[in-house]
Amino acid sequence: MNPPFDQAAAEAAEAAGDWSVAIALVGAYAECYSRDPHRHNAHLWHIDLLARAGRLTDLAEFAVTDVHARRRLQRLRAEPGGPPSEPAR
Repeated sequence: MNPPFDQAAAEAAEAAGDWSVAIALVGAYAECYSRDPHRHNAHLWHIDLLARAGRLTDLAEFAVTDVHARRRLQRLRAEPGGPPSEPAR
């Protein structure tokens, strides 16, 4: 059984700029297109945290199969000074 989701801890980590902790807490609970609206909202929050933390590689990996990540990555790329369309290899 999974431990309960500690939203307050995730919000505190986010407010403190502790992206790794916030991403780990929210990501463990998040579920795209879940029947549980709280899990789906956590998924959208998780995608936003990845973007705001600058974890574009992780976001791009999700974007392969996840429409929410793909849209967020496209918005980032459309911003002035945003990341390039394709990562350098």
